[in-house]
Amino acid sequence: MKSRLEKVYSKLPNQKVNLKEQKVELGIVQDIIQVFKEGQDQFTTAASMEDRALEEYENSLQTLLKAQELADEANSQAQDLGVEIPSETQAIFERIDSFISSAQDKLNN
Repeated sequence: MKSRLEKVYSKLPNQKVNLKEQKVELGIVQDIIQVFKEGQDQFTTAASMEDRALEEYENSLQTLLKAQELADEANSQAQDLGVEIPSETQAIFERIDSFISSAQDKLNN
């Protein structure tokens, strides 16, 4: 005679469940979540760095504009006095203009 447990088991459907496949699918989902979180963290870090960089470009632009004002004043005074500004100094004035242009480009993109 069959025990109660054997009777219960005999009435259950005889289906095989592939648990390994279920585990693999769960593992893939966990991998996706982990990789997504890493990508999200990296994106957040990059956005923060970009914000800080834009602030620095803005600060440098303001400083360079002050330098440009001083250079314009120096040019004006030299012209009033009838003296020529040395070429090395003129090169620095040109570099100021170049840096201002670069900073403005960075802030406009």
